[in-house]
Amino acid sequence: MFSREKSEKLKKKEYFHKLFSNRTNIDYWESVYNRQDFLGVCYRRRMYQALSWLGNSNLSENSKILDVGCGAGMIAKEVANRGYEIWGMDYSHNMVKKAKTICNVNMKFDTNFLQGDIESLPFKDSVFDMVLCLGVITYLKSEQKALQEMSRILKPGGTMILSILNKFSLAKCLDISVLVKRRLQRIAGNRIVSWQKRAEIEENRFAVKSYFIPSLRNALKTAGFTELACMTVQYGPLTFFGRKIFPEGININITTFLEKFSNIPVVRSLGNMCLFRLRKVGGK
Repeated sequence: MFSREKSEKLKKKEYFHKLFSNRTNIDYWESVYNRQDFLGVCYRRRMYQALSWLGNSNLSENSKILDVGCGAGMIAKEVANRGYEIWGMDYSHNMVKKAKTICNVNMKFDTNFLQGDIESLPFKDSVFDMVLCLGVITYLKSEQKALQEMSRILKPGGTMILSILNKFSLAKCLDISVLVKRRLQRIAGNRIVSWQKRAEIEENRFAVKSYFIPSLRNALKTAGFTELACMTVQYGPLTFFGRKIFPEGININITTFLEKFSNIPVVRSLGNMCLFRLRKVGGK
């Protein structure tokens, strides 16, 4: 059972390694933060919220920051542009090459990039003052080892900014097809499934992972983190049986409006991208 689970983890990891090494996907992650469509707006808001927390963290000039899953280096570039020493790491060698190209133009930024595995970080204990991990653990089979590793390389009292996908976001809760699917899964339980269902499971076994927020909070506590702040972005796009109900502009307006009330717990709990500002236990 253990070897089978380990094999599935490796297959999922290699699947996403190939996916993010593809030229089309590299170009996508380079461009998405500058796009004016719905996802472009949401990714920028996620990035700027993380940068806002970073700016309010009272880091010294010689602080070291790690961007785990740095992708094309767009966030690392923004961090470096604010005068910090930034290390970027990605599982995809091709992504690392792209990040170096973007950030090392004219040797303007203090950046360092390397290829590595979030579940086995190539750093000594307690070397970073802050870790950024935006959206990465959604691509893992399990988050436990990754959280332990990020806790290990953080200094006591260091900060981690983490983002995940919310399993009970507004869009998922309002789309009847999602609710029906969940209900059928509960009814089916552990019964024998049809070959069609088996094919669907096989097709979706590498899908990105979304989280039940209370369960993730328990995992963060187990890994040695205390929560300092939480907020969400991206309330949509609203869909009906997987199809968008409104055009891009209206979806942007809806999410912009709801984000104004994200300080209200019930509204915050319905955002799709959930960000946590966390502190490693052991510091002030």
